[in-house]
Amino acid sequence: MGRIVPMNQTALRHMRKKERHGRSFLWIRMNRQRVSTGYAELNIYNRLYNKDNLLVYEKQVKAMQNRTAAGLSIGARARQTVRAHRLAAGYFAYAATGFVAANAFVLGGLAPFGIAFAASAKPRYYAGATLGATLGYLMSFHMMTNVKYIVAMALLFGLRVMLGSGTLTRFCARVSGQALTAVSLGLPSIAIVFVGGGSVYDASLAVAEVLLACCASYFFTRTAQALELGVENMRQTDVTSLVITFGIAVLALVNLRVLGVSVGRVLAVLVILLAAQAAREAGGAIAGVAAGVAAGVVGGNYTFLMGTYGLGGLLAGVFAPVGRAASAGAFIVVNLFALLASRRMLDRYLLIEIFIASLISILIPQGALRRLKSVREGQGAAVQGDTYKAMLTNRIDHVAGALRDVAETTRQVNERLSGMVNGDLSSVYHCAADRVCRKCRGNATCWQLRYTDTSDVFNNALSVLRRGGELTENDFPQYFVKTCPRVKELAVQMNRLFEEYAARESVRRKVAQVRGVVTDQFEGMALMVDAMGRDLDGLATQDTAAAGKVREYLQSLTVFPDLVTCTVDGGANMTVEVTIPTYKLSRLDMAELTVALSDICGRDFDLPATHSRSECAATTLTFAEKAAYTVKWGATQLGNSESKLCGDSFCYVDGQNGRVNVILSDGMGSGGAAAVDSTMTAELLRRLIEAGVSLDAALKLVNSALLVKSGDESLSTIDIVGVDLYTGCVDFYKAGAAPTFLRKSGRGGYVESSSLPVGILGGVTFEKNTVTLREGDLVVMVSDGALAGGFEWLVSDLEHYAGDDPKELSEQLAAESKRRRSDGHEDDITVIVLMLERGV
Repeated sequence: MGRIVPMNQTALRHMRKKERHGRSFLWIRMNRQRVSTGYAELNIYNRLYNKDNLLVYEKQVKAMQNRTAAGLSIGARARQTVRAHRLAAGYFAYAATGFVAANAFVLGGLAPFGIAFAASAKPRYYAGATLGATLGYLMSFHMMTNVKYIVAMALLFGLRVMLGSGTLTRFCARVSGQALTAVSLGLPSIAIVFVGGGSVYDASLAVAEVLLACCASYFFTRTAQALELGVENMRQTDVTSLVITFGIAVLALVNLRVLGVSVGRVLAVLVILLAAQAAREAGGAIAGVAAGVAAGVVGGNYTFLMGTYGLGGLLAGVFAPVGRAASAGAFIVVNLFALLASRRMLDRYLLIEIFIASLISILIPQGALRRLKSVREGQGAAVQGDTYKAMLTNRIDHVAGALRDVAETTRQVNERLSGMVNGDLSSVYHCAADRVCRKCRGNATCWQLRYTDTSDVFNNALSVLRRGGELTENDFPQYFVKTCPRVKELAVQMNRLFEEYAARESVRRKVAQVRGVVTDQFEGMALMVDAMGRDLDGLATQDTAAAGKVREYLQSLTVFPDLVTCTVDGGANMTVEVTIPTYKLSRLDMAELTVALSDICGRDFDLPATHSRSECAATTLTFAEKAAYTVKWGATQLGNSESKLCGDSFCYVDGQNGRVNVILSDGMGSGGAAAVDSTMTAELLRRLIEAGVSLDAALKLVNSALLVKSGDESLSTIDIVGVDLYTGCVDFYKAGAAPTFLRKSGRGGYVESSSLPVGILGGVTFEKNTVTLREGDLVVMVSDGALAGGFEWLVSDLEHYAGDDPKELSEQLAAESKRRRSDGHEDDITVIVLMLERGV
């Protein structure tokens, strides 16, 4: 028997423990060889430690060899027998399944499932599947009509043999079972249609049969793969394939009768009851519909079975928690009433089949059912909110990093390409000299004896071209005109070459600008995604109890919301969002609704912000907690008297989460062009901020939009003041904007920056400052037209203002700034005043 390698002491104790619990076989490995005993295979995994252990295991091995069959259960002996003859068992299973599939008929006489199964079989078992399917076609009740399928099986076998031999082996691995099915079944089907002079209906039926066989082959393949992986690892598509395969099996066995009882319908009812026990209502209903379609609509003249099996499976799942007998009883009652209603009581075999399947389902060991239930329960619970949050945060970090890498790569490529393709103006006269002077008889004189003078002439000519003029013969020195016989041709060539050079440079600058815009857009998207991640981190908890109470209250008002969320951020501030159909808004009084929700949630909410979506006719109401401060503001604009339009634009953004943003943009110059630039800038920023985009990301996106807006130069400044109403913290964001003035605790000051406005270059960034204000403090935003006469007076007026009306103060400051301008020019003037007040 060879040398037995013993186990270590831990494994020995484990083995003795198994022996005490009645385990009657042991696995031992002998130098990677299997030793078969009467009813056990011995495998030993560990190395030899000492002679005593070796003797102990040799005695135990002999004891195992001397055991009789009485020590093993029937299930254990069956499993060992199958394991010892696994290949033979697989051949038999594939052959039996192929035989059954060949006898599954649809539409009266079509039986493509045997070919489909044989084509989907693994190379290891395809011979058994082919043999079983061929025997099925030969021994079926439709022998005369199965000639086509027998020929198809021969073609399939020939194709498998041919593709599996020699150099075609690798190609065979890439050929799917569907392709083999289409070829082997399609050729004889087409031949029969053409030889027999078939009609269009016959041709359509043949094509439909081939397509049906290909689909069945695909589902057979998926089912085999799923069963190999195990029921525990099945996905939704695997379950679907298994259900379709089950329907085909019922279809094949429904006409097989034993003493008048249909084997297929017994199998169908048994699977329905087991599915109801394992997966409750869903499993019973799905299995019932699949079995009803196979046994009723396609498999015979019992069309009512589709409804009774489906409804019976549903009720069997409902009563499954009560017990298997109750579940089977519910199924029997449904089918009994269906038989009475359809007046088919004389067909007693239907009831007999149901009773047989019900009895089998009750007698199945509880352990097998428990395993099915554990598979279903082992799929895992629904993903919890914290898990979703962590997964989304990680995914957002990865996306932001990828976008940032793309932006950085684009910038580096742009810099390298810009350095490589920069145009050289000297190439204009070099090329002109090459075209005109090369074949001139005075070439040696001009470019050798008088090289310096000739180079100066060409450089002066280029200066004329760069000033925007057109080069003529009069632009050359007189001595050069007298000595050069091709002056006119030289002027024409230099004009043409300079135009080409200017066009190339324009295109190069545009391309570089587009690259910069793309880089800004990627950086803006990366910043936007980063901000989304930070917002997600800021959501601390979700109050489901409060959300449920809000939903109940709205339903009591006959307003049925689509969605109700109640979240609490890191600062313990609650936000309630309610999405309702837009037409329901007219039924709600916002003031009463706010008071009611404040009482329900135990918080003090502000009036809601509304956001309507026309595509789904829904409106979202956002209720935020009242903040510690409110902002009272006023604005005044004085336009240029020479233009009807003001080149400054501003907007007030009442953002989410207790934050207010005021945007001021000053377009280049004044009039219509400046108004377009500033309005576009302010509106784009407003829309992005309202959508929750961070200010840094919004700046990148707006800058890229202005760069590509038109071919003409356009720019505008950006001045944003963001106020956190919960803390009084004020953030100043500036891009080329004028200083912002403030009064804190009675003392005046200002915030200025030296950043570039947007619309000129890529890579523009904000200059940021932060100040914490209190009740009664002021912030004044101005455009550059208000500071033409200096700004020291503005700080003084701000300190001495004793009122509490921001609109009044803005009018005074705007009028004073216009009065103080003494340079004789006019510019648009905008003054915005914000006052911090204690919240109500």
